[in-house]
Amino acid sequence: TKDSDTSKNLTEELDAQVDVLKTLNGAYADLGPLLDCVVFHDGEQWRAAIDVDESGDLSAAAALGAYKHTSDVGELCKRQLFYYTLNFYDEGRTLSIVTCAGSHSTHVAGILAAHHPEEPQNDGVAPGAQLLSLMIGDHRVGSMETGVGLTRAVNAIVEYGADVANMSYGEPSSSPNVGQWVQTVAQEVVRRHGCVFVSSAGNEGPALSSTGSPGGTSDGFIGVGAHVGYDQMLAEYAMYETVGDTVFTWSSRGPTPDGDRGVDVYAPGSAITSFPAYCKERLCLRNGTSMSSPNLCGVAALLVSAWKQEMGGASLSPYRVKNAIVSTAKPIGELHGAGMVQTDSAWQFLKRYAARAAEQVSWRTHVDDSRRARGIYLRNAEESAHARFFNVSVVPVFPTSEKARLEHDSDGENGRLESQTQFDFEQRLLLVATESWVSVPDALYVASQGNKFAARVDATKLQAGRLHTASIDAYDSTDVDRGPVFSIPVTVTKPLHVDASACVDLGTLQFRPTEIVRRFVAVPPGATRAHIVLRASNAAALESSPALFYLHCMQLEPATRFRKFFMRERVSIGHKSYGAGGGSAEQKETKTMDVIGGATLEVCLAQFWNQLGAHDIDVRVEFNGIVPANGGGALAEGGPLRAGITVHGSNAVARLDFIAPVRPEYDVSPSIVLTKARKTLRPHEAVISPLGAERDTHLATGSALYKLELDYRLETTREETQLCLHMPAVDTQIYENWADNFALAIFDANKRYLISQISYTSPLLIKQCGESLVRVQIRHRSAKDLEALKDIPLLVDVVLKSSIRLTTKFDMASIFTST
Repeated sequence: TKDSDTSKNLTEELDAQVDVLKTLNGAYADLGPLLDCVVFHDGEQWRAAIDVDESGDLSAAAALGAYKHTSDVGELCKRQLFYYTLNFYDEGRTLSIVTCAGSHSTHVAGILAAHHPEEPQNDGVAPGAQLLSLMIGDHRVGSMETGVGLTRAVNAIVEYGADVANMSYGEPSSSPNVGQWVQTVAQEVVRRHGCVFVSSAGNEGPALSSTGSPGGTSDGFIGVGAHVGYDQMLAEYAMYETVGDTVFTWSSRGPTPDGDRGVDVYAPGSAITSFPAYCKERLCLRNGTSMSSPNLCGVAALLVSAWKQEMGGASLSPYRVKNAIVSTAKPIGELHGAGMVQTDSAWQFLKRYAARAAEQVSWRTHVDDSRRARGIYLRNAEESAHARFFNVSVVPVFPTSEKARLEHDSDGENGRLESQTQFDFEQRLLLVATESWVSVPDALYVASQGNKFAARVDATKLQAGRLHTASIDAYDSTDVDRGPVFSIPVTVTKPLHVDASACVDLGTLQFRPTEIVRRFVAVPPGATRAHIVLRASNAAALESSPALFYLHCMQLEPATRFRKFFMRERVSIGHKSYGAGGGSAEQKETKTMDVIGGATLEVCLAQFWNQLGAHDIDVRVEFNGIVPANGGGALAEGGPLRAGITVHGSNAVARLDFIAPVRPEYDVSPSIVLTKARKTLRPHEAVISPLGAERDTHLATGSALYKLELDYRLETTREETQLCLHMPAVDTQIYENWADNFALAIFDANKRYLISQISYTSPLLIKQCGESLVRVQIRHRSAKDLEALKDIPLLVDVVLKSSIRLTTKFDMASIFTST
């Protein structure tokens, strides 16, 4: 009938619609919000209206100006209390929508300069300071700092004439005190433009040489560690029984790999202060050297402010501020003498030595060694096997000015004053070694061009396995009471020898609250694994609280970030040591890490700072190593075994020989599994061009930076392809990088943006098959230097869809037979 036909047609139509909806839904991908933005000039300044409601109606949208001119703030998401501000660049062609990439910066700013007139207990250290917020983290890479952000930040610091700067960011660095950005800060921001630059030392402790860059490794910065005191324990951590004032267990420690102190000073490393509105918390407790750094920066702001008020136009260099803070810090028993900041004492120091011209300078030390060193650091066994002799050069670093740089020689009044200051400079210094195993001359005369002296370090009679520290302190002979003008750290980690058993017992280590015990072991050549065995009985556990310990083991390899041979584990002692019925039972924990033969291993065990009670722990370290004998590496006396295997695909079989250089190994069952395939891509297009924006200029020259854009065609043959991209010449580096920035972005065949990565490339997922575009950008001040990279390959490691397991047998005949 007609009705039945109509019903049938309707059913078919509805079924067809359902099929279409299913098809569309399967192909749908939420690419995030799409907001209309209209930028215009109102006759006085640039403004923008943004359709945050996604209604398409801009008539009711607020037209915001640049925050730096108008203080305009808009709501990006009313429900989530998420706000934004605007900036305009390139004569309105670039609209920058500025939001939080996380809660970190708000908390840091609150510590430094929060101001609550009705609640002064919530004020920051310097509540009268004016804040300049500079975003160096990029939300596209998890708020990681980028070279672009760092460069633009230091340009803004100079543009706005900031007196002090705080940087609660940092990463491990393969080489200390190098890199174009680090040197720009030291020479331009600090030395030439007079900004006191404060930075966090890192949260990678408690092992030695765990400071991060830039704050814990670089000249020009004030590197700050994290301290916890009685008031913090009561107000922030609700401890029913407190411990002694101490350094937070996780706070990074020096020295740097080149022997410098690493941490200059300590400040409170925790705070309850401001948090972003979108987090639904007004105040929040956070800890870290990210918190101690703004605390110290607030102190620096107070000192600069007081100087301006009381000393008028008298010059105040960042070096003078650092000298006052470091010289008056309260001793806390730290390894290399860094103390807890004392604000009032620092101010009294500034006033007392206001007329002392030498306070305006910093000191650059250089120790003649196999590397560029700023201190003396004898870490490996061969370095402390005999007395060592060093030539040490000391050079004063004078502040300079932009005016002197720009003026002509014929009317160079500022330059004349700087030259006269250097001409008048002299220091008659008394040199003192704090330990008998360090020998130095009694006196040293230093003029503006510096001087040298010889030092002898004899570690042959020092106890093996322990840390030994000293310093070479220089005093002004006319005012010894001032304290050291500069100090050169001396660090010796004389390691224990490991015998043929490939094991070493570190004995029973005794712990009390906040206790840290370090032992140093010479890893046998050829060792690739270390097993750290902890044993604790409950003899004292019945009378003592269970406790959390940090086991932190680390080796250093030249020009390598310290995380390569690094293990930091939390171990609970006392929680598992009770036998059935309350009887005695031993607790045993074994932790394993990769090691490299020939380099000293630090085994650091620390009772976490807030843990109570006394604990005894037996520690044993065991080594083993099975390495290819035909991998192209050589086993040097006392040196590492570099292992690698090359198998030619055209051969049906390959012979692999292995050796166990550390101790006999039995029941070896080698397996070879192929998981990745490496492809090498060459760029199909490479273009070098200058960057036009004022914020993308080189601070020292004022000229535009250059960018090299490299385009690579990436072909994927299946969906959901996992891969990792590498460019060894410029990746895995930020602060030590010779370039201004390295970044890459991937676009699909329709030019749709997919993903970004920066220096620390990581595995990523390409969902669609076919061709994608990988665009790499490298920025540098020299177009000539970039020319050498126009044909640089991009390495692509593709994860195989199914891993390939190769057949391994102990004899040739078994490979080709099934029985």
